[in-house]
Amino acid sequence: MTQEDRFYIIGVDGGASKTHGVLFTETGKTLASAIEKGSNLALDAGAAADRILQIINNLCNEATIPIEHVDAIGLGLAGSSSQNGRDLVFGKMDSIKLSQRTIIMNDAEAAYDLNCPGDFGILVTVGTGVICMSRNSKGETIREAGKGHDQGDMGSGYWIGKQAILNLTLNETSVIGDHDLEEIMTIFLAHVDEKEFQPAIEDLNENEDAVFIIAGLAESIIGLAERGNEIALSVVQEATHNVAEYILTLADKLEYKENKIVLAGNGSVIRNDYFRKSLNEELRFNFPEIMWTFSSISPAYGSGILAAQLYDVKVKVSDIVKGNAIVSA
Repeated sequence: MTQEDRFYIIGVDGGASKTHGVLFTETGKTLASAIEKGSNLALDAGAAADRILQIINNLCNEATIPIEHVDAIGLGLAGSSSQNGRDLVFGKMDSIKLSQRTIIMNDAEAAYDLNCPGDFGILVTVGTGVICMSRNSKGETIREAGKGHDQGDMGSGYWIGKQAILNLTLNETSVIGDHDLEEIMTIFLAHVDEKEFQPAIEDLNENEDAVFIIAGLAESIIGLAERGNEIALSVVQEATHNVAEYILTLADKLEYKENKIVLAGNGSVIRNDYFRKSLNEELRFNFPEIMWTFSSISPAYGSGILAAQLYDVKVKVSDIVKGNAIVSA
């Protein structure tokens, strides 16, 4: 506790595309927020560690709070199982003498605690990446997917964007005259700000933000699917089929036998109404009643809440909502 008798908490939600940070107190009052590029430890641990440190500095500067007054830091990071990445992050925290007040967890863990209070429901995160998780009656965490962008995960925003580009690559000579391919090509070239396909692909392959750029295509591809583009529709349908398989496998492991299921959505792609409608259709045979819930506040708070709990400081989500909370992206 600081000399002002306030407990200052920093929570960070670090995905592959974006990193959100918030600084708030034990009463739930938000004092500052910050955003940076992605901080997936498995993609670029060095850059991720630098961005996390920058966010912490920015939060403290905005709130005009000395960095040494921060009492607890929770970092919910994609790729948190990377030991090299964890070591680099803790090294940065040590440089500002906060490593002993910092905990690192998977970004899904933080989102789960925020979106599924009381271990109720299944968290379905679909953004740049994809992961589904829940806890069984013994309190054990069970996950499906979340292996990484190039490690077999299917259905994520990155996967959707990559499949769209793959369709263009395999049919490059057939684009002209094919309305569906032309639509996808137009969107892709505009997205990467290029005029020709091959130079665009070459530049993309060399870009350190390639994962972020490719995942950024997902929203437009889903939009094309909704408007009847057959190629985009097939990509989206395959994506939702795979996400449905993750959910069904998880439900089997939980020995879930009810007709009604509660799914907690997290991530930009799962918030898309059309994507979620397609996913519901994939699940409808097994679960005639599907209820979706979404947290109104950023998952970064979940990381901070878990960090504060290590000091027996309980922060209520309802207080955070009242205290100028940063909304979920």
